[in-house]
Amino acid sequence: MDHVIVFVSVVMAAGPMLAMLFFIWWVDRYDREPLRFVFIAFLWGGIGAIVLSLLLSQWGIKVWGSAIYNYSFDASSVVVAPVVEELMKGLIVFILLKSRNFDTVTDGLVYGAATGLGFGMTENFLYFTGFSTIMYGDEWLNLLFVRSMMTANMHCAASATFGAGISKLKEHGARAILYVVGAYIIAVLIHGTWNYLVTSGSVEHWDLAVSLLFICIVIIFIIFVFGIRGERKQREKVLDEEFDLGVLPPAYKSILMSYNKMRKSGWFPRFLNKTRYLELTSRLALRKGLYYRAEGKRKEALQKEVVEIRKELRKFSELIDASKTKVSDV
Repeated sequence: MDHVIVFVSVVMAAGPMLAMLFFIWWVDRYDREPLRFVFIAFLWGGIGAIVLSLLLSQWGIKVWGSAIYNYSFDASSVVVAPVVEELMKGLIVFILLKSRNFDTVTDGLVYGAATGLGFGMTENFLYFTGFSTIMYGDEWLNLLFVRSMMTANMHCAASATFGAGISKLKEHGARAILYVVGAYIIAVLIHGTWNYLVTSGSVEHWDLAVSLLFICIVIIFIIFVFGIRGERKQREKVLDEEFDLGVLPPAYKSILMSYNKMRKSGWFPRFLNKTRYLELTSRLALRKGLYYRAEGKRKEALQKEVVEIRKELRKFSELIDASKTKVSDV
């Protein structure tokens, strides 16, 4: 195979996906997930989910072969692939759910999107190199564009939907299970509908596919934005009493409620770990938010964690006060 084809395929398969991955991670302002975990989800989608999906899809086709090919459409693509692939992509989100950093729907969206982008990256590379021997010139370049800008985004949107549903398991209860099942069904429907429309060979169906993708991306974006806004409102609500309790310095109230102000320099003592301080503040807000909704042992565990976070933040406050006292003495 031509080395140029392989190089272009790698760049077009990985470049847009990595750029989008970093952007999604960066936009999650108030409580960004550890980048290493986001990359784990991305790599799982690009390697683990792909391998398992191929194996299980082939098994499914063999087992239900006669039933699949009774339909007037490619059921292996429209039914089997979406059911298997969405579940395989979501496995890593179930595992990462155990992380202490995984708290909200926004986190589920980020991890779900990451595994979807990883899956899209590897799938695109396989398509680009596989079709390079039968497509030439503009036809192959068109394939690069369509799959990089559209099909991969479909994987991202579907997996983000499932990831958002999985995040509800943090709250426990029967309702959380319903969220997971509902989100999985929606993800499969998005994936299956897309595959049906783009494999039908109809120009009208292709236009519908583009419209579907656009609608899905807009909806995911809206959920993401509302999730971030919700985190900010929750932050303002649950941290308010922390200033009264002396856990957080009252002088920092307006700063800790604004992302832009937090990122500016000069307001925090240089000899203290500002990054750690902001992480603890965000974690306190999120844990308290979960505490109010939790029940039983989960509630007890969150209460203990809130107490520990408060202890560490109080130490910061004491050091901050001590530094101000020294300055005033001088």
